[in-house]
Amino acid sequence: MMIRPFALDDLDRILLIEHRSFPKSPYDGATFVNLYYTYPGTFLVDAEPDPGRKEDRILGYIVFSTDGHIISIAVHPESRRRGIGRRLVERALKASHTSKVWAEVRKSNQGAQAFYHELGFQVIGMVPDYYGNEEALIVQWTPGPGH
Repeated sequence: MMIRPFALDDLDRILLIEHRSFPKSPYDGATFVNLYYTYPGTFLVDAEPDPGRKEDRILGYIVFSTDGHIISIAVHPESRRRGIGRRLVERALKASHTSKVWAEVRKSNQGAQAFYHELGFQVIGMVPDYYGNEEALIVQWTPGPGH
């Protein structure tokens, strides 16, 4: 497995992960193309070779800004619990040019909340109706001693 920059050829595979991960509110192809041009150095995929195919298999992706905002992250459901999400977030933590990294998480998404909590993120706020009819929790990581 390797983390590499997203390429436009990855779009169909990213959309599959997106729709499987966020069936209530997936980003569309145009949104990902826009993210590609807006965040070219921080739109990353975790990929592995796919034997018998020229394209590699995309296991997950992350898009983040250099000021520390995780815009979107998802791991293919069949590849979860293998450390892929952790590797992607750790890359964002290292690449961030600020002393904090944050993301929005659906209040009902207990799995995502637990994931961020395990990585040392804390809930610092809430945004009403962020997802239309549901609040978002704002989770934030700040480096502790030794980071």
